[in-house]
Amino acid sequence: MRLAGGSVRLTEGRGHFIRCASDTPYAGWTGTRVLECVAPTAPLSPWMALRALNEMTSLLPGGLALVWDAEPSWLGALGGDSRTGFFEALSTLPGISLHLREAAAKHFSKGIFRGWIHGPGMPTGMAGELWRHGALGWVPDAGKAWSLPDFGHVPHGDTALLSASDEVVPGFLWGELLLPLGALSSLDAEGIAANLEALQLELERAFSLRMAEGGWPAALPFQRKRCGWRVGILGGTEFQGASGTWEAAAEDLAGLLRVLETHLKSSVQVGPCHDPEVAYLLGLQAMREGLPWRNSLALPPAPPSFTTGLGADSRIPSPLESRAAFPLALRDLLQHPPIALLRVPTVSSEGAAEALLARLAAVPALRWLPPDMPLPGPFNPEQPWAAAADFPIPSDPRAGVQLGLFGEWE
Repeated sequence: MRLAGGSVRLTEGRGHFIRCASDTPYAGWTGTRVLECVAPTAPLSPWMALRALNEMTSLLPGGLALVWDAEPSWLGALGGDSRTGFFEALSTLPGISLHLREAAAKHFSKGIFRGWIHGPGMPTGMAGELWRHGALGWVPDAGKAWSLPDFGHVPHGDTALLSASDEVVPGFLWGELLLPLGALSSLDAEGIAANLEALQLELERAFSLRMAEGGWPAALPFQRKRCGWRVGILGGTEFQGASGTWEAAAEDLAGLLRVLETHLKSSVQVGPCHDPEVAYLLGLQAMREGLPWRNSLALPPAPPSFTTGLGADSRIPSPLESRAAFPLALRDLLQHPPIALLRVPTVSSEGAAEALLARLAAVPALRWLPPDMPLPGPFNPEQPWAAAADFPIPSDPRAGVQLGLFGEWE
C-alpha cells in the first residue's frame, strides 16, 4: 500500500514503513558555509540568508539540520538587536533543526525550542541555564564529530563529507526505513533492500529532472555519494515488555544494515525514530494484520501505538531514568543517541541534572520540559500529556547538604 501526503511518500510493508519524498532527497544537513554563499554582503545578508534557508527547507520534507560550525563573516557587523532578531527568526523557520557548540549558545533566548547544544559534557553557565529551562537540548558529542538527532552522524576527518577546513558540507537522506524493534527478527531484509533500491532509482530519475529544470537551489550542492538512507527504530518499551534483549536487537539490526548496504551501495544511518504518527501506524498495522509482535502492545481501549524511541513514553509520568533509557548494547551501533524529553514539575537545578547523568550508563540527547515550556506536538486526545505536577521531581543531592554556620568563610 502506498499513501501520498503532500510531498511525502509513505510505503507500507510487513512490519515497516518507508518514508521518502517525491522528487527530492527527504532530509539533509549543511554547515554555515551555505550562508556565506547565499548572502555574501551586509546589510541585507541576514535576511537573504533566512529567505534562502526557507527555500531549502521547502524542498526537504524531512527537514534540514543547520550545523553552526563557523560564524558567517557578516554576522559580526550586526548590532545587538539585529543579531538577536536574526537568531530568533532562524530558530523558528519551519523544518530547521539548529546544532551548535556550547560557546555559541549565548546568542539564544529562552524561547527557542529546536536548537541542540553539542559537547562531551553537560552544558554549564549560561548554556546550562538555557538547557535546564528547556530552550535548547543537549547532545553528548565527543570531539569534532556531529551526531544529529533524527538525521544521522557527520564523521570528522572523512574527506567524502568534510572539506579540508573541517567545515560541514551538505549531506542528504533519500528516505527512512521505520520499524519497531519487535519486528526485527521477522523482517524480509532482502525484500526491503530491493524495495529501497527501486525507490532510490525512481527518486534519482525524478530528482535529475528537477535539477535540469533549475528547481534546486545552487547554494545547497548535491552529490550522490553524500546521500544515503536512514533506519529509524522505535518501540523500545514494548520490546522490553516482550522479554526482548538489547543484545539480540543489536545483532538483528546489524544484520539488516549489512544487507541494505550491500544492495544500496550507499551509506545507511541508523538511529531511534521519535515520530508518534509513525509509531501509531506501525501499531495499527500489527493489530490489524495479527503480526506476532502485536502481543507487546497495550490492550484496548488503549490506542494501538508503539512508544517512540527506546525509552518510556515521555507523556506518561515515570522515573527520569526510564524516559532517558539508552541501552549500552546499541550505543556503538546507532549513529546518534535517542532523544529523551524530560517533563518535570519545575526547572531542574544543576545538581539534579548531574545526579541524573551519574545514574545513566549511556547518556541520550536530553531536553528538559519544565511547566513554562510549550510542549511539542502533535497533540493526540487519546494520548495527552500528563500535567507537569504529576511527574517526579528530579533529586538534587546538594539540596540535602546544610552548610555550617561559618561555611561561607572557610
